[in-house]
Amino acid sequence: MKRILLAAAVVFGANFAQAQGDAGCGLGSMIIQENTKVMQILAATTNGTFGSQTFGISTGTSNCKSQQIVRNDKAIQYFTEANQADLSREIAQGQGEKLQTLAALYGCQGAAQRAFATQAQANYSSIIPSSDVTATAMVQNMNTTLASTCSAM
Repeated sequence: MKRILLAAAVVFGANFAQAQGDAGCGLGSMIIQENTKVMQILAATTNGTFGSQTFGISTGTSNCKSQQIVRNDKAIQYFTEANQADLSREIAQGQGEKLQTLAALYGCQGAAQRAFATQAQANYSSIIPSSDVTATAMVQNMNTTLASTCSAM
C-alpha cells in the first residue's frame, strides 16, 4: 500500500512539475495543464487574480523556480490580452495587483516593481495612446518604454 501511495505521489508531483505552459508558473500552471491559447489565458488570469505568480516567483513556490525568472514574451502577451481593461486602469493609477503581476512577468522584484508601476503611469499616453489600442500594441509600447526599467535595477 505504501509503495502505491509513493508511486502516485511521484507521478502526481511529476505532472505538476511539467505542467508549466506559456502562462508561466503559479496556481494557474498547477491547475490548468492544457497548453492551448485559451487555457493558458485562463491560467494567466488565475495567476493574476490570486497573485500566485508574483508570490511564487518571490518565494520559489507554485511551480516557480529562480532560474525561471526570465522575461516570457508569450506570458506577457497572454496576460495583457486577458487583463487589458484592468491593466489600463491600474497603469493610469500607477498601482494594482495586475500591474504588479505584469511587472513580475517582466522580471521586476521588490522595489523594482514599484519603479515599473511608476514608469508605466508616467508613460501612460505612450503605452495606451487611444481607447481602442490592441493588447498587442500595448505590449509593444510597454516593451519600448518599460523593458529596461527592471534590468536597470
